[in-house]
Amino acid sequence: MEIKKISALINFILFQIGWFACVWGAANDYGWLGPILVAVTVPLQVFLLTECHNEETRFVIICGSTGFLLETALVLGNVYLPGGQLDVWLCPPWMAALWFNFAMLISISLSWLKGKHLLAAILGGLAGPVAYWGGEKLGAITVADAFWEGYFPLALLWALVLPFLVHTHSRLTTRN
Repeated sequence: MEIKKISALINFILFQIGWFACVWGAANDYGWLGPILVAVTVPLQVFLLTECHNEETRFVIICGSTGFLLETALVLGNVYLPGGQLDVWLCPPWMAALWFNFAMLISISLSWLKGKHLLAAILGGLAGPVAYWGGEKLGAITVADAFWEGYFPLALLWALVLPFLVHTHSRLTTRN
């Protein structure tokens, strides 16, 4: 079986493993585990599972950089606090790695969202906060107690950022 035919399944499994390695690692003083795994699996996916390698690489960098800035803003805004982080004003490396990992999910497993911005907003607004809830349950972060200070801003952010990233990916990878 050709690898491209099962790329969505491979991508989804690697995304889940990467997410868990980042979050579990951060919660258990192995904060380096996720970023190392993501640093290996993301380039492999770019070159083995996608067609537009340069464009996909650019998208991964854009998504990761965007995530780093957004997570830093969330930490500064006291929306959540990463556990065990010394520099509490900056996005931790494991959280940034999640965004590089997420870029590949948008590229492959969530490619069906292309052109479906309202659906991307709904999915982002619902699924985004669930990921933070999972991170909180595993002990990697602490989300603000009040809904309006924690999960509501996360839902709003993700309802805006997922359509933006889907659109950005589409613009980068659509050949004229």
